[in-house]
Amino acid sequence: MTDLVVTAKPIRTGRIANASAAFALIVFVVVALVMRRDNAGAYFGQTDQIFTVVIGLIVAGGLRLPARPRVRADLGGVHMRSYVGNWRTIPWDAVVAVEFPSNVRFARLRLPAEETLAIYAVQRMDREHAVEAMRGLRTLFAATHPDTDSADTHAPDTDAG
Repeated sequence: MTDLVVTAKPIRTGRIANASAAFALIVFVVVALVMRRDNAGAYFGQTDQIFTVVIGLIVAGGLRLPARPRVRADLGGVHMRSYVGNWRTIPWDAVVAVEFPSNVRFARLRLPAEETLAIYAVQRMDREHAVEAMRGLRTLFAATHPDTDSADTHAPDTDAG
């Protein structure tokens, strides 16, 4: 148990985000290719074509953001990355509970003073993957909080199903 590491990323949302980004990029590239020929009387040069593809790359990058969240948890803490920004580490001694209430889309860490942090990498939409990640997170929580009753961390929620 001392070498338990839990990792998770959004599976279904990642697939949707990647497919959407690829589709958008293809549309922008096709528009750039036919821009000079089928332009309804306007003049478009090579620069316009290049920047249409650049805009497509920017749009595709934005559409990929939902695939970016990650979580890696070990006995040292929970390392999370959200849609934007860098990794942040939450030590286990700052975590009061690991929850996945049935009325929310993401798992979350409950901190002191009822503050919560969403774990965007563990999503209800991923069903079995989310259940597996929650089991691992709860195991790590129990290992780092031996004096707390583990039933308290399960009471207000259900697993991801």
